[in-house]
Amino acid sequence: MFKNIKILVILITAMNLRLAVTAVTPLFSAIQQSLHVASTFTALLVTLPLICFAIGAILTPRLIRTFGIVPLLWGTNGLLLVATLLRPATTATLLAGTVLIGLAIAVLNVLIPTMIAQTTTTAVTRLTSAYAVTMNVVAALGTAVAIPLAASWGWQLVLRSFALPAGLALLVLARLPRQSFPRPVASNSTQQSSLWATLRHDAYARRLTLFMGLQSLIFYSLTAWLPTIFRALGASTTLAGNLLAVFQLVGIPAALVLNLLTNQRRLLWGLLGGYALGGISLLGSGAGWWLAAILLGFTSSLIFTLALNLIATSSAHVTLIANRSAVAQSLGYLLAAVGPVLLGRLHDSWGSWLPVSLVLAGLVLLTFVMGLRLARH
Repeated sequence: MFKNIKILVILITAMNLRLAVTAVTPLFSAIQQSLHVASTFTALLVTLPLICFAIGAILTPRLIRTFGIVPLLWGTNGLLLVATLLRPATTATLLAGTVLIGLAIAVLNVLIPTMIAQTTTTAVTRLTSAYAVTMNVVAALGTAVAIPLAASWGWQLVLRSFALPAGLALLVLARLPRQSFPRPVASNSTQQSSLWATLRHDAYARRLTLFMGLQSLIFYSLTAWLPTIFRALGASTTLAGNLLAVFQLVGIPAALVLNLLTNQRRLLWGLLGGYALGGISLLGSGAGWWLAAILLGFTSSLIFTLALNLIATSSAHVTLIANRSAVAQSLGYLLAAVGPVLLGRLHDSWGSWLPVSLVLAGLVLLTFVMGLRLARH
């Protein structure tokens, strides 16, 4: 029963990790019209959280050692609740709330692998998959219902409704004993080590950082530019939006596949094939576009779940897992934040998506090589 409550806390916490960031994108037009702001402003609602993920993740291992996991869960979920409710009031609160939401989620991103390591030693992969599925389901549902609900409720109320998972998390935390997740005690090899020391002296952490960063860059670049690429290939605006929805929705079952595949090297070869076939399918129209959206979305979600699992199983020491998670996610999300902007500049300079496609192909290959160096078998 006690273990079940801990698992429930992990899964409800996971509900908060993408919803307030990715589900806001369908509301961009309504926000621009209501607040009279440019598209550059609304783009900050996605870019700022990624930068916050990086900054917040750097601080999280020290916060865990100072305050403990359960107090941090209370603080971050409380911050999420308040910031999400206040965010839609004005342009200033929209930006300030987005920053606070990004910082809160950054802490939770690092907390969850630590919580998983303290909950189970025999079902880490299964619990990591369940956490990824929960995160994807809630984010996909939020994205799907945002526009229909905004038509009835208004975009402000829809944004405020994204506070529901944080409120639910606080209710469940009220039933969780304070010592459910003990404050990690550093081992001799990891005692009070800084994140930069981890990055300098831990080769595995460096590989994790590159792997996490590259796959994140690819995912957020595809999320940002796939609709534009589809339109450049001849798709209508409506069709391009539907294809992006499919790209996101197929991530839900993808996270479960990790439970069925125990050979990580074979999985990586399959992921490489998924990216390649997805990219080639873009060249076809009609069914080819749908196949591209399915393959690229499925592959991007599966490789993200693999990255989370590699972090959670990287050590027997909880402190080292927290440090590696913070390094991988902080620098990884920084890389992800600049990727879409740089690729957009590349397209503007060449006037074509071909150079962007070639760069993405090179990044996929580099991600594959890093994955092979991390894979156990």
